[in-house]
Amino acid sequence: MKTTIIIPAYNEAEGIKETLLELAGYVPEDYEILVIDDGSTDDTYAIVNSVEYPNIRCIRHKRNRGYGSAIKTGCKNAAGDIVVWYDADGQHRPEDLVAVIRKMEAENLDYCIGVRTKESHCDRNRRLGKFILRKIVNMLAKEPVEDFNSGMRAFKKEVLLKYLPLLPQRFGASTVTTFIMQETGCVGGDCEILVRKRVGKSTVRPFKDGMRTIMLIMNIIILFRPKEVFGTVGVLAVLVGVVYGVVNAVTQGLGIPVLAAVICIFGIQTFFFGIISAQISQLRLEHYN
Repeated sequence: MKTTIIIPAYNEAEGIKETLLELAGYVPEDYEILVIDDGSTDDTYAIVNSVEYPNIRCIRHKRNRGYGSAIKTGCKNAAGDIVVWYDADGQHRPEDLVAVIRKMEAENLDYCIGVRTKESHCDRNRRLGKFILRKIVNMLAKEPVEDFNSGMRAFKKEVLLKYLPLLPQRFGASTVTTFIMQETGCVGGDCEILVRKRVGKSTVRPFKDGMRTIMLIMNIIILFRPKEVFGTVGVLAVLVGVVYGVVNAVTQGLGIPVLAAVICIFGIQTFFFGIISAQISQLRLEHYN
C-alpha cells in the first residue's frame, strides 16, 4: 500500500456507504481505505463492514473521542506511506483526492492541502466563525494560509507521525497541522478542490464549538506565537501604565497612582510569560522534530 485514505466517522450512517462506494469505484486498487468509527451510536460500523471491497478496513473506538483522536488512530494504523484525510459525509470528491496525492508525489512534497474553491458549499451558520478564525490564523501564521481547516489534506506518514502528540484530541487538528508544517520547515503545497453539501445532519454545535474555537486560538498562540503575542501585550501594558502614571502625577500632583503600578506589573509579568512560553514551545517542537 502506498496510500491510505483515513476517514473519521461519527454517526455517519446516512452518507458513509455512498462515500465508500464512490471511493472504491474511483481510486487505484492499491489505495487503502481506513475508516475510524469514533464511537458511533448509529449503524455506521455495520454499514462500513457491509461494503464489499478488499482494501477497506474499519477500526472502532469504544466511545466518542473526537476528530483529532480518530486522525491519530488512523495514522498509527495506516499501511500506506502517504496518508490523506477524507470526510465521511459525502462532501469530498474522489477525483480531488487523487489530484492532491498526484501533486504531492509529482513535486515530492511533505504535505499537500486541498484548498476549497469559491464554488464549494459552505454552511451559512458557520461563515462568521470561519471568517474570524481565518483572520486570526493569518495574523499568526508565518505565511498566508489559503484554507487552514480543510478536511482534505495529505501527508507523508513518517512526517506526520512525529507530530501526532501535538494534535488536539477533538477540535482543531487541521488548523494545528497547518502551523506545525510551517514551523518545522516541511515542504508543502496546495491543490484546489470542490466541496459538496454534506449528507446527513452536521454534528457541529455552535456554542460548544465556538468555545472550543476560542480555546484552539489560545492553544495556537501558546504553542506557536507566545513571544509575539504576550510579549507585545506586555510591552503595550507597560507603556500604558507609564504614560498614565506620569500624566496623573503631573496633572494631579499626587505621585504615581496605584492603578498605573498595577498595569505596569501586569505588563512585565505578561512579557516574561511570553518569553518563558516561547522557550517551552521551542523545546516541544524540537523534541518531536
